[in-house]
Amino acid sequence: MEEFIGRGSETLVVGGGRSGLAAANLALELGARVSVVDDDPEAFSRTEWASFQRHGGRILSDRAIGPWIRNSSSHVIMSPGVPPLLWSGEVVAPPLPHVRGELEWAASLWPHPVIAIAGTNGKSTTTALVGHLLKVAGLSPFIGGNFGTPLSEGVRQVRKARAKGDPSPYDVGVIEVSSFQTESMKAFSPTLYLLLNITPDHLDRYGDYGLYREAKLKAVSLFGDGTTVIWNGDQEDYRNGRMRGAAGAAFVTRSEQGRDSFGEVPFARILPDGLSISGIPGVPEEILVSTRTFRLAGGGNQENLAFSVLAVILFLLRTGRPVSFPLLEQGIASFTGLPHRMERIGEVRGVTFVNDSKATNVGAVEAALAGLPDSDHPTTVLILGGRDKGGSYLPLVPGIRRHVKEVVVLGEAREKIRRELSPHVHVEEASDFYEAVARAFSVADPGETVLLSPACSSYDMFHGYEERGERFREAVKRLGEQFGEKEGNGHETRR
Repeated sequence: MEEFIGRGSETLVVGGGRSGLAAANLALELGARVSVVDDDPEAFSRTEWASFQRHGGRILSDRAIGPWIRNSSSHVIMSPGVPPLLWSGEVVAPPLPHVRGELEWAASLWPHPVIAIAGTNGKSTTTALVGHLLKVAGLSPFIGGNFGTPLSEGVRQVRKARAKGDPSPYDVGVIEVSSFQTESMKAFSPTLYLLLNITPDHLDRYGDYGLYREAKLKAVSLFGDGTTVIWNGDQEDYRNGRMRGAAGAAFVTRSEQGRDSFGEVPFARILPDGLSISGIPGVPEEILVSTRTFRLAGGGNQENLAFSVLAVILFLLRTGRPVSFPLLEQGIASFTGLPHRMERIGEVRGVTFVNDSKATNVGAVEAALAGLPDSDHPTTVLILGGRDKGGSYLPLVPGIRRHVKEVVVLGEAREKIRRELSPHVHVEEASDFYEAVARAFSVADPGETVLLSPACSSYDMFHGYEERGERFREAVKRLGEQFGEKEGNGHETRR
């Protein structure tokens, strides 16, 4: 356990969001003298910050995030949402000895094994799915990181239990890891590291796909032979990335080549109704796992499931636990997906509304469209837009041609999206969110779908994709009330 911050340490936490709050409270409990800075004064309006101040924490309301942080004499804990350009002058965070990312620091204090999930698309679903399958297997996972609860909060919960003489509430950490968290890492050693895919994203922060890709691969170079990286064998990144560190390797693939491509290592091959798993240490025969009862359709989710199942099998065997395949298949059948991820939220006058607010990049929307059922003609009205992340929207064209009858755009990116997509589909602009939903509804016929899958971040209008998804739910509820119908419920997922 690294003691980066101890009793009496002068500590600066940068960022007042969920990660910053959890890190600040943990540092206080470790006996540090803690200050917090954020450019947005509204970040400190939450009641939890008042409690932080009552316990001796300090909020630096007299200054903004800036280059002074680089030369600070304090130990610095950096929230992932703070661009390095603001405080370091560099696009990618420099390796400074007095600066740690919140997740890297929390991981150094975490007393249990870690399964880390990284990649561009599918991280949150896979994190939740791995956690769900481990629960079904009888474990008590902490599920969070970049998704949900920050790891610093998980560390606090473990410390509180031990202080009372109680056992830890967890025996494994299942954590989502973003490029914002890996780019500056100096030490990280999960038991398993799932690298789902790498496709263009966050170009508004990195400016260059190569820098973004390097940020995704950075963590691999830190791993020793105690870590196994599960790679996407259908992408090329593993060919160079696999040689960067001493970690072991496993693969998920759709290829029939299997062992001929990857050698004597574990791999899961995706079949139409199941998974073929081979190369498991101590298990000479092929393992077949049925996925017929998996509720999330679409190719992206088949890959998420394959990564999850392979990870759970490897983790259980590595930690000396039995693998029950009937229980594993029960877990596959009972997983219902996540809110804001292809979530069916209601139906008004025969038009179905699907909330995919978490689709904040083009690759996620490609996967959403690929998971829609085929029909004789396009039956979906797609709502796109928000804050542009720097990439092109043209990769959406094939899916739009198959499934989308009209696109409604809004937000800061609306003009760019209209320019790129209007040669291929009719595009309407909306001035606000409710207008966008109303316009999409007016175009859709009974039996068709309005899909919110924005391909952009939400920060031009909302505080996060969750708020955007809830606003979508409100808009659908308004339409239902207007036409004398009730909002639908349930978490039926299509991808």
